[in-house]
Amino acid sequence: MLTFAETDLLKACEARLGSQPDAEEERALRHWWDVQKERSRSLATALIGQDEGEWTGTIVEHRAHRHPWYDYLALRATVEEFATFILENSPLPAFLPLVERTLAAQICEQGRAAVLRNIEDEMVPVPHADLMRRLVAALKTRAGDGLRLERFPSLVNRILVFYYGYYCDPWGLAGSLYATEAMAHHRMTQMGKGLERLGFDNEDREFIRVHVECDEGHASDWSEGVIAPSIRLERGLRVPISEGIAACLESSTRYLDDCEARTT
Repeated sequence: MLTFAETDLLKACEARLGSQPDAEEERALRHWWDVQKERSRSLATALIGQDEGEWTGTIVEHRAHRHPWYDYLALRATVEEFATFILENSPLPAFLPLVERTLAAQICEQGRAAVLRNIEDEMVPVPHADLMRRLVAALKTRAGDGLRLERFPSLVNRILVFYYGYYCDPWGLAGSLYATEAMAHHRMTQMGKGLERLGFDNEDREFIRVHVECDEGHASDWSEGVIAPSIRLERGLRVPISEGIAACLESSTRYLDDCEARTT
């Protein structure tokens, strides 16, 4: 019998990063995925029916890409709202271990080379995790104490998409990372505008600047360097990759809708 609530499952996934969940945790995570997969089945089916060369277009046309919440961050969000958004997402696993998880799954040299480039980019000009910590520290300082941070269901589900891929399905994770990178330029641009409007200096915003410059190249690497050549070798990979893309997009939309609703 499964005993993990979603928030407990997220805590377990956070604690296990770098290792593997125990048998009960993995069963709970796989059961959670079966439920979530049904919620994004329509989009996954549509993606499977497309040529993979069309997937980027489908991603950037999805509501998750140019969601109104990012315009709110750019134009209206307070420091407290911005800090709440960033800090509530802190359970997201760091990008580098996610990318490293997909490396072992690569089945061709082209895919391996593309993932290695992505890993190397995560260290330039300094480890991007360090830049993110600098931004978080600046937001905490400006926002002060008393922020109300919640782990509402849509946020937990959005984050668990990445943990499921990390622990159970590296090709589904590749799909989720590809979708994330394909949407990154707009997301980072709007966040950068908001942080500049709120008076954060260039040093605090360096994480944003670096990602605005590199993420479009990363998206192309996932699409053309990893996914396309791998599918040519193994057509069956279309299914988990499509499911990873769809789950990322649909869970992100539900979460961003909830972020927007809290401001009304």
